Parts: sequence; structure tokens; C-alpha cells
Amino acid sequence: MGKRNIHILIEKFFENDLSPEIQKKFHAWLLDRNFQEEKEKAMVTLWEEKSAVANESTFQELSRLHKRIEASDRMLHKPIGLYIKRIAAILLLPLLGAFGTYYYLTKVNPVVEEAQLKECFVANGEQKQVKLPDGTKVWLNSGSLLVYDKHFRGKRRLLFLNGEARFQVAKDPTKPFLVKTAHMTVKALGTVFNLNAYSDQDVTIATLEEGKIQVYPCLKQDTSLILSPDEQIIYNHRLETLALNTVDAGRVMQWTDGYLIFQTASFDQIVKTIERKFDVTINYETERFAGRSFTMKFNPDEGLKQVLEVMKEMIKGLNYKIKEDKVYIN
Repeated sequence: MGKRNIHILIEKFFENDLSPEIQKKFHAWLLDRNFQEEKEKAMVTLWEEKSAVANESTFQELSRLHKRIEASDRMLHKPIGLYIKRIAAILLLPLLGAFGTYYYLTKVNPVVEEAQLKECFVANGEQKQVKLPDGTKVWLNSGSLLVYDKHFRGKRRLLFLNGEARFQVAKDPTKPFLVKTAHMTVKALGTVFNLNAYSDQDVTIATLEEGKIQVYPCLKQDTSLILSPDEQIIYNHRLETLALNTVDAGRVMQWTDGYLIFQTASFDQIVKTIERKFDVTINYETERFAGRSFTMKFNPDEGLKQVLEVMKEMIKGLNYKIKEDKVYIN
């Protein structure tokens, strides 16, 4: 297979621009250990042509990659970790500059110092708690991806987030703690805050529980706000609007204990959160429920059907049907 053809196929594969039959065959070829060098070179070329700035598209590609890796591991029932990690490291190239992770490409073989990069991915329907090298504790919600320098080298502790996380930051005044998302950067020294930044939603939300954080929304280059405890900033990147609210931060972060909480959330936000929480796909008419907001709270022991029953009571005319891992709302 020619180098240019590999490049084109890989690009089409990750953009879902191949027929199902070709997707399946190409997926198997991509995971095969043969021809590793030419595949890696093609992926390097592909990503060199993309912007080096981590954006929404990058986040979606990373999440999609992890889901495919998980599916492949289950299907093959044999270890493919080393090769997959090399592929993942190459697909993360656009982020390496932002993380200060050094890499180089020789004319013969591409070499990535992947050991410096740590990834934590949480599948839908799951949650995870991790401890960072500086002692910071992080709670990750369903469908979240966190990437950071394994050793926090340099003058900053820099992380990348796509999803939702609660951070209990270890104090180190000499090394600021920064979390980057597609549409917002949050800076903290020693504090507790929540960051909701899924790439498939229109808003990015930062909520402070303790200490202080400085928030840099991607609205204007020099725009930043300092939050005090129980303050929340909502940046709508579709409408390019900012809203600063006073909230009960402890309530916002109760998702770490298994609660499902919606505070003046749009129907679209609610649907996406339920999909991640219960690992289902929900089909519904987008426009029918647009322009309305809802406030609800569900206990950890309440399942999908109970949640939908409450929504049915609250929203006039809403009906639903559950079929395996799919929900149909009309």
C-alpha cells in the first residue's frame, strides 16, 4: 500500500468516511503489528498537517480512539497494549507542545517519548479517582479523558481535560496548576474545583469549592476572571457568552458520590449526561425540547428507568421506550 494511500485511508478512517466493510478491514489492518513503521509515519504526516493547537476536533478523535481500543481489546482477548500505546502516542502529537513534552522524529523512525505522557480514560457508565504525581486528587466522571505529563516536569503542572473532573489540588506556590480544555483554561495553586468540559456540549462550566482559581475562557485573548468559593462561571462557546453565578459548590460536586444533578440544564445537556451515566444512546427530536431548562436531582441508587419516569412526569407529552442500550424519546 502506497504511503499516500495509507495517509488518506487513516484520515478517512478516523473521520468515519469509509464504508462499514472497508472500516472493518482497515481497522483490523491498523491493529496488525505488521508494517508498523509505515503506519506510524503516515499518522505523523497526517497530524503534522493538522493544527498543533488542541481543539474540539482533537478531543473527539482522542475519545473515539480510546473507545476503539477498548472494543479491540475485548474482541481480540490478547494483549495489544504496546503497539496501541505507540499509535495513541502519535495521535497525541498535537498536544505534546502544549504539555511541554519533548519529542523528535528522525528521518528513519519516528520516536515519541510517550513515557512522559499519562492518559486516564473513563468509559461511559463508570467513574474513576486518580492521584497525580504531585499528590493532587482527581475524580473523573463518565466519558472523560485526562492527559498530563507523568512527572510534571517544568515550571507548571499542565493537564488536558475533555469531560468532567473534580480537582483537589496539592499546594505548590512555585508550580502553578493549569487545566486546559477546548474552550477554557483554569489556573490554581491549592484549591478544590470542578470543571465540566465535554467536547459535545455548548458550554464549559467551572465551579469553585475552596480557595481561588483564575479562569481564562477562549472568548478574548486577555479575558480572565478570578472565582471565589461557591462561584461558577459558564462559558457558552456557541453564543460566545459568559455568566457568573453564585451556587452551592458542594451540591454541584455530588456527582462524585453517584448523584445525578441538573441545575437549570437544557434538555440536550440532560440527554448527553444520561447517555454517559448509563452508557446508552438516546434518540429524540432536538427542536421539540429546545429553549427549556430543568432542575433535577437523582440519588445514586436510582436507575435509568426511574430517571426517565421522573422526566416523563415533569415534561408534558414526553414518552419513552427502552430497547437494550437505546432509548427512544418522543
